Amino acid sequence: MKSTMGMGQAVAVAAGMAAGAAVMYAATHDSRQIRKTVHRMTRGAEKTLADLDRMVSHYTR
Repeated sequence: MKSTMGMGQAVAVAAGMAAGAAVMYAATHDSRQIRKTVHRMTRGAEKTLADLDRMVSHYTR
């Protein structure tokens, strides 16, 4: 089965979901927890972008 969503759209959807989750989390937790969560999300996003870059470069050789 072929996906109808492109990689860019999937990344945008994932980023939107993460931002929404962060807002909901921020609304219910203290500032220290928010900073820790944002830091974890940033590291995860950086890792995801690096993985995507590696995957794109692998398939476009």
